[in-house]
Parts: sequence; structure tokens; C-alpha cells
Amino acid sequence: MKLFPILCLLIVGMMGSARAQSPAMPDSLCAQLDMLARFYQEKPSGLFWYASTPGALALRRALRAAIDSAGVDGLQTDDYMPGNLVFADTIAAGTTDSERLKDLDREYTMAALAFGWDLFRGGEADSTVSYDGVSGRYALRDEQEVTGSLVRVRSAEDLQRWVAALLPSSHEYRLLRDSLTMYRWLGIAERQVRLVQALNSYRWVHHFPFDRVIVVNIPSADLRYYAADTLSLVMRIVAGQPSRRTPRFAVWCDGLVLYPYWNVPRKIAVRELLPVFKLAPEVARQMELQVVDGAGRVLDPAKIKWTAYTSQNFPYGIRQAPGCLNALGVIKFNLTDPYDVYMHDTNLKKIFASSYRYYSHGCIRLERPIELGKALLPDRLDTAYLLSCYRDQQPVSVPLPKPVPVFVLYNTVGLDGEGRLAWFKDVYRLGE
Repeated sequence: MKLFPILCLLIVGMMGSARAQSPAMPDSLCAQLDMLARFYQEKPSGLFWYASTPGALALRRALRAAIDSAGVDGLQTDDYMPGNLVFADTIAAGTTDSERLKDLDREYTMAALAFGWDLFRGGEADSTVSYDGVSGRYALRDEQEVTGSLVRVRSAEDLQRWVAALLPSSHEYRLLRDSLTMYRWLGIAERQVRLVQALNSYRWVHHFPFDRVIVVNIPSADLRYYAADTLSLVMRIVAGQPSRRTPRFAVWCDGLVLYPYWNVPRKIAVRELLPVFKLAPEVARQMELQVVDGAGRVLDPAKIKWTAYTSQNFPYGIRQAPGCLNALGVIKFNLTDPYDVYMHDTNLKKIFASSYRYYSHGCIRLERPIELGKALLPDRLDTAYLLSCYRDQQPVSVPLPKPVPVFVLYNTVGLDGEGRLAWFKDVYRLGE
């Protein structure tokens, strides 16, 4: 979140309640002004950084020192305009005008709020995904968390504790942070850029008040499941081919489907299956594919004149019957993304042994889907039922009592299965 000090000060001074009086203003600016107003509701004198208390100078110095060290956590010091703060001190030293001091005080507060927001929420990490269906639900909570905790600061020591409390305390985060410090010292810019993204991404994902979260990282082709801030499960995945990329998003897993149908996307049906059926219609039965007309009736593939159809006039849907031959395996995880992408089991298990795992049409295949299912539905998933691969089953939808957030990210540095720093290939070439 970037604040605009001069504009904010003018608006606050002229309008007071910006959201109520200027609904046409951008929501982000309104949120910033709300945070500023909320902070000073707790300061009747209108002064905090320039209050007539012995610790005010030390408090200002502590904030400037923290901002000067923003690079340690992958932020840019200049984003918080440290020069403005120094200039504010120069002006304050030569004035007794209480209104002028209030303006200067707000300069410090806006810098502190912007810095705290980026520390807490990972800078602009949410902009690295193409769809975010999670953050909006927690925007007000985030504003209140950053502002409310700053309101409670009373001293330079409190401010240092405030900064520390906004950051993750996990081993994973500390390792990424220490690695950035090392590569800054070595002067290797390319690795610094990758670590900065990973740090901000980690803070964004882990600042939410979730008791469970699933994180999929495309470059490492793995999934991590966290419960109560503890890494509980790690598994390999298969992601989309470079020509059919898995999109990046933040969404919810709201339920599972046991013994799912695979409803073949039309593009795959007409581009990949139709040409095969024209030459060998029996392949449909061998793959346990069902042809469904517009009324939902299942047709006999052997009685269809496949050569009469093209990609333009093909009138049928194709789905694969449930079972262990199904491309989705025996369990599917519904996601609330707009791309019709989901996580699922697979009938091609050997693929997980490969170091290169980018073969899907965009969906996410899981190495150990039943383990993830059991984690999401403790004591409610019949493992024997799923492993038996029964034929002629009907899909069974099982909603989750509480949706679980799923973040599909693209970080080319992170931790390997042993908890060590690892660098991953930029398989989609997003860093070019």
C-alpha cells in the first residue's frame, strides 16, 4: 500500500471524513485516509510523533531506522519517503505552530502505516496472482490490525516490537530473509529479485488468520499444507504445460468429489479426441469415455458417425466414467477460481517420479490426494473405499465444513523437502 502524503493531508484537512463525503475517490486512498483518521481518534491532541514527551524523538528515530532497514524484508526504503521525515524534523525544530506540527505528525503516521501495511501484507504480493478471491474478505481486518497495533505503541522499544510482530516468525521466513541479506552482500542482483518476491509472497499468504492453508508453488511443482501455522504435509504436483499454464490465484477449496467424472473440456474433446475417434471409435470404450447428448443421455460410441463431425459442429459432451482409470483418479478438490482449474488425483502415478512435472492442461494433479483429503476431512474419508477403485460408482460430493484457502503461486526460490534453500527453474519464463 503506497500512501500519498501531500494529497492525503490536503484531503484530510479540507474534508475530514473522506469516505463519507467523496465516494468517487479510489477505494485504496479512502482506506488509507480511514486508517489515518482511525489512528488519530486515539490521539486527542492530534500529536504522537511530535508530542511533548521525553520519548518522542527516540520514537521518530526508531521509525526512520526501521524504514532504513526495509530492504532486509524485501521492501524499498524509498517507498516510505524517508527524506520527507527528515525534512519534517527540520521544519518542526523551527516552529511552534500547533497546526503545522499536526501536519508533520501525520507525515510520520502515514509513513508508518504504509511501512507496517507492506510488512504485514507482503508489499504488493497479491498483484502477482491473476485472480484473488481471498484478500477482499480480510481488507478491513488488515487495516484494523496494522492501525490498532500502531496505536498501542508508546516508545521506541514498543515500535521495534510492533515491527517484529508484523513479520512471520517461522524458520522458513527467517531462512529466506537471511538468504536475501547474504545475496545483497554478495551483490547478486538476479537472486535478490527472486528472494524479494518469495519473501513478500510468504508474508502475504501467512498474514491471514487461517487455521489451515494450502500453498501450491508452480516452479517447485509441489504443494504444502499448513495447519495451525505448522507445515503438516508436502507433496509433489503436476502443473500445466508451458503452453497451457496453470494460472496463479488465491481461492477457496469448498469441497471434495469422490469418484468424480472427468468432464472433458470441449477444446480437448474436439482437438484431441475427435480425430482419434474418427480413426478408431473403440478407443472411447477402452478409455471408459462416455458420449453424452444435450439431454444428458449416454450414447453408444460405436453407433456414432464420427466422420460427420468437426470441431465446429460437434454436438456432444464427453466424460470419463468414475474409477481408477479416470484422469481425475478417485478424488477431486473443488476450487472457486474462474478458470475451471481444480486439484485432483490421477491415474498416471509414475509421472511424480520425474523432476520435470509440467504435463497437465492447467489443472493440478496431486501425488498423495487421499492424504490431503484426510487432512481436510479428519475421520470422514473412507480410505479403503477410495483405494478399492470400484467401478460403476456415482460421484459423491462432500462439502467442507469450512472452506480452506488455496494459493497457487509462482516463486522461483523456496525451501526443498529438507527445509533447505532451493532454486527452481522459471519454467513459464515469467522472469524474462
